[in-house]
Amino acid sequence: MKSEEFVVHVVDPDQAIAEGLATLLNTYGIEVCSYPDAETFLDTWSRLRPGHCCLLVEAELPGLSGPALVQILLDEFADLPVLLLINTSSPQLIETARRSSRFGVIEKPFLNGTLIEHVLRLQQAA
Repeated sequence: MKSEEFVVHVVDPDQAIAEGLATLLNTYGIEVCSYPDAETFLDTWSRLRPGHCCLLVEAELPGLSGPALVQILLDEFADLPVLLLINTSSPQLIETARRSSRFGVIEKPFLNGTLIEHVLRLQQAA
């Protein structure tokens, strides 16, 4: 599936993980932009606000946490689809995700196919 207009924004402080996600998503023709933390993403987002995209965000970020970033985005940019990558189960986050077609959670470690499935679902919601 080629999707040149769709961009996935990855917020993860681990450069190796961000590069791995970019490599995986690029094989599906999806462009990826990476950010080391929530603050960098928000600064860039406030200037660009690109249209057809989604966000993959690590829950455990330095500074502003992944869940805090998600809450800001849900409050201010309700149309941005978000997938939160979490290490442990969080019933509150999972319940919030179930109520929204634009917000999801995926527990790490995850299979590449599972991640792609989630991203493609978010792409349709975007």
